[in-house]
Amino acid sequence: MPSTLRITGLATGLDVDNMVKQLMQAEKTKVDKVKQQRQLIQWRQDLYREIIGDLNTFKSTFFDVLNKDKYILSANSLAPYSISIDSNAPIKVTATADAQAGQYEVAVSQLAKGAAVVGGELNAENLNLDTKLSSLGLSGTTNINLTYNGTDKSIEVSDSMSIRDLINKVNSETSGAVKVRFSELTKNITFETSKTGVNASLKVTGASFLGIDDMIDPVTGQNAIFKIKTPNNSSFVEVQRETNTFTIDGITYTLNGLASEENPVKFTVNVDSKPVIDKIKEFVNKYNEIIDKINKKLSEKRAYSYQPLTDDQKKEMKEDEIKMWEEKAKEGLLKGDSILQNMVFNLRQAFFQSVKDVGISLQEVGLSTSSDYTQKGKIIIDEAKLKTALETRGQDVINLFVKTSTIAYDPNKTYSGREDRNAEIGIFQRIKDILEDNIRTTRNSSGKKGILLEKAGIKGDFTEFNNLLSKELQEKDRLIDELNKKLAEKEDKYYRDFAKLEKAMQKFNDQANWLYSQIGAMNK
Repeated sequence: MPSTLRITGLATGLDVDNMVKQLMQAEKTKVDKVKQQRQLIQWRQDLYREIIGDLNTFKSTFFDVLNKDKYILSANSLAPYSISIDSNAPIKVTATADAQAGQYEVAVSQLAKGAAVVGGELNAENLNLDTKLSSLGLSGTTNINLTYNGTDKSIEVSDSMSIRDLINKVNSETSGAVKVRFSELTKNITFETSKTGVNASLKVTGASFLGIDDMIDPVTGQNAIFKIKTPNNSSFVEVQRETNTFTIDGITYTLNGLASEENPVKFTVNVDSKPVIDKIKEFVNKYNEIIDKINKKLSEKRAYSYQPLTDDQKKEMKEDEIKMWEEKAKEGLLKGDSILQNMVFNLRQAFFQSVKDVGISLQEVGLSTSSDYTQKGKIIIDEAKLKTALETRGQDVINLFVKTSTIAYDPNKTYSGREDRNAEIGIFQRIKDILEDNIRTTRNSSGKKGILLEKAGIKGDFTEFNNLLSKELQEKDRLIDELNKKLAEKEDKYYRDFAKLEKAMQKFNDQANWLYSQIGAMNK
């Protein structure tokens, strides 16, 4: 609206400003209507983003592998066992669902090691990682030839390189399969395979300047040798493994040191389903909260008599009255929304579609939908049944929830288009897929992100301003600008018309005054 200073109504005595304001009211109503439409779109976007935020929090809480306490997709996190072991013990153990409860004893006589070639003592002044190879007797360039685990690799080194450069180059060119270590204490260099066990092998030639004579035969690694006494056995059973981390009878062992048979490491596997039940309950409760919130938005009636307030209406209301009015005006804006309805339907399907080859159903582990139809698919937990299932059929329960598939998640397919993958993966894996479909920040082959992000966007992402609702808002802004421009032109026209009337009236007044003056002169 123009801010021109006008002095009106001097000749006509009319309240021009008020008359123009009344004439403009009908025109202004058009602008207010578009502003109200824009506000409704903005509120819808805010509601979508609130749901997106809830889904993102849910995802980061239970599906982020770095959140170890809450991560729900790990089989170990759902194993109904706890371990009692000395924190200073030279081994670490975890129990899977296949473990047997009871006391175990472990004696370790040998750790698994890679194949290692140790060089002789090097003679150089102030020997350290930055010592040049020229100081070790290398002149020009040469090739160090490595044969490891059936692979041959020739690595070129030069006298201008340092010991540090040598270490980095060997590690890089063998992709970490052969690692080089240097000790200032013993003043020697060691080549060793990352692979451990008797099947690891290493041969080094061309490294005489490092104190390593050319080898005829490769050296080999060594297996871990240990003994285990299980709850069912009164004597130790000797075992060998090529690595220091392995799983036997549902117990995963990590060997970090030795322990004699006379003083073995003792630990107890306890049946303890409570932490698992608590974790599943927390997951289901958060899931139910989100489902309940979305269902309320989908079924909420639209209060059509409560439209967004205009600026003039707000001037006549108190702040708390405006807040209450707007809360009412926001109701029902997502009623029957097809995107949210489809997501909720898929989430329900994820729970109640059977999982292939797990041998147990959701009802058998104590999970079902509420008999109260108003709760619309919320999950109810029978803790007693869940406890029994975990303690008697633990692995089946784990598979039901977190079983994986060789078929990878494909963002180019909808949930219904992934029948083979959905049939194979566990319930929690399916829910993760559905979250990816809707709030994924990566793009598919068509350049699209998650469905909800494409619709409403999310702050901090490219979609914040590049989404369908933001484009609708931009279109409304463009229309409002056009209408305001026309409004200003219309108002200016009305003022010009009244100005013409003022001018005509002033002319009439001038003529009348002249006439009155002439008549007055004649009567004298």
